[in-house]
Amino acid sequence: MSQAGLNSLATIIKRLEAATSRLEDLATATSVVPSQVSGSSPAPPPPPPPPPPPPAPEVIEIPTTPVVVEAFDDAVIDTNLKPFVEFTKSFCGPPVVEQVAVLKKQFDYIRTTLLMASACQKPGKEGLEEMIAPLLLLSEEVLRYKRAQRTDWDNHLSMIGESNQAFGWITYPKPGAFIKEMIDSAQYYGNRVTKDFKDKDVKHIDWVKKYIALLDAMRKYVITYHTAGLVWNSKGITLAEYKSKGSITSGAPPPPPPPPLLAAASFASSNAGGVAAVFAELNRGEEVTKGLRKVDKSEMTHKNPALRASSVVPASTGTGGSSPKKPAKPSKPPSLAGKKPAKFALEGRKWIIEYQENDRTLEVNDAELGHTVSLYGCKNVTLQVKGKVNAVTLANCTKTSVLVDSVISSVSVTNCPSFQLQITGSAPTVQLDSTDSGQIYLSRDCLGVEITTAQCSGINVNVPTEGAEEGIFDEKPIPEMLKTVIKNGKLETTIVEHAG
Repeated sequence: MSQAGLNSLATIIKRLEAATSRLEDLATATSVVPSQVSGSSPAPPPPPPPPPPPPAPEVIEIPTTPVVVEAFDDAVIDTNLKPFVEFTKSFCGPPVVEQVAVLKKQFDYIRTTLLMASACQKPGKEGLEEMIAPLLLLSEEVLRYKRAQRTDWDNHLSMIGESNQAFGWITYPKPGAFIKEMIDSAQYYGNRVTKDFKDKDVKHIDWVKKYIALLDAMRKYVITYHTAGLVWNSKGITLAEYKSKGSITSGAPPPPPPPPLLAAASFASSNAGGVAAVFAELNRGEEVTKGLRKVDKSEMTHKNPALRASSVVPASTGTGGSSPKKPAKPSKPPSLAGKKPAKFALEGRKWIIEYQENDRTLEVNDAELGHTVSLYGCKNVTLQVKGKVNAVTLANCTKTSVLVDSVISSVSVTNCPSFQLQITGSAPTVQLDSTDSGQIYLSRDCLGVEITTAQCSGINVNVPTEGAEEGIFDEKPIPEMLKTVIKNGKLETTIVEHAG
C-alpha cells in the first residue's frame, strides 16, 4: 500500500474515534436527565374541568295581555272607570274623591286577579282566601268613608259603600246575578241623590248614572267571560309558581346565609376523616363548650363509689344548668272561656247583634231599606226583623231563629247549626255554608228564591201547600248526595235519587 493510502486511512480512523466519543458523551447526558427527573417529586395532575353550569330554569311564557283581560280593559277600565274617576274629581268633595280612588284600586286588583287566573290553575281554599284578602282590606277602607258622618255627601258615599260587595263576584258561582243585586243596592241611594239634586245640580245625577253604568259594564263582562264563576286555566301553573315567577322577574333574591359552624364540621369529617372533624370542632373555640352542662356532685364517679361499681350514671334530676322545659300550659277550652258582653246596636246602617243568649223576644223595629242585620255568636235566641232590609247575615250562631219580612240582596247563614229562617215577604238569594240541620220557611211571594249550599247537611225547605190555608207547609229536603260521571271529557253531576 502506498504512503498516501496509509495517511488517508489514518485520517478516517481518527474521525471515527472522534464521532464515537461524541456519541458516548450524548448517551451519558441522556441517561442522567431521566434519573434526575425520576428522583424529583411527581408533578401534580391537572385540575379537573369545572362542572357545567346548571341548565337555566324553564321559563313559562305567559301572554302579556290575555283576551279576557283585554276585554276587561276595553269594556270596564277604559270605557267606564277612567271617565267616572275624572268626572268625580271635577266636582265632588274630598271624601267622595278619596273613596273613588280606593274604588279604582279595587278594579285594578280585579284586573290583576284576571291575569292570575288566566295563567294559573284554580287554587284550594287557602289559596282563594289569600287571593281575596287584599280585596277585603280595600273594601273595608271604602266602608270607612261610608260610616263617617258627613251630611253633604252621605248618600254618595253610601251608594258606593253599599254596592262595594260587587267585587266579590270572583268567588260566586253565579256572579252576574250577584252583581245585579249590588246594582239594585246602589240604585237605592242613587235615587236619593237624584231626588236631592234634581233641581240643583245635574252633575250629581250624571255622576249616579256613570257609576251605575260602570257596575253594569262589569256585570255584562262577567256574564260574557265568567258566566259560572271566575275561569281559571286548567293547564296552567300553580299559584305559588306564578308568584315566584313574578318575584324572579322583579329582582334576584338575596344570597343565602352562610352555613353554620356545625355543618362545616360535619362536612370536614365526611371528606377528611375523624381527625379533621375533631380539629374542625376545636377550631370553634369557646363555642365548642356551649352545649355542655355542669355536672352535679351526685353524678361524679370519683366522689361516689356506688356509681363506679354500677358503671351507670343516673339521669339529671333537674339541678343542672339545662333542666328540661316545663310542659306548655293547656289553653282553656271555649266552653270555659269568659263570657263576652252582649251587643244590640245600630252602627251607621248596620244592626250589630252579638253574643245574645236565651232571649226569644229580640226585635228590630226601625229597619230601613239601606240597613243590614248581622248576628254573631248568638245562642237560643229569636229575632224578628220588621221592615225591608238590604241583607241579613248569621255567623257562628246556635239554635237561632230569624223572622224577616223582605230582603233586597241576600240572607247568608254560615256555621249556624239548628237554625230556623222564615221569610214572610221576598228575598232573591239564601246562601248556606258549613251548616248542619236547618229549617227554611218561605212565603208564596218568595218561591223564586235561589238557595245555594256548601258543606251543609240536614237542610229542609218548607213551601206553602198548594190550595191549603195560610200556615200549612210542605217540607222538602235539599239533596246532599250527588253523583258525578265523566262524559266526553267533561264532568256531569246529578242528584242521587233513592227509589222505594
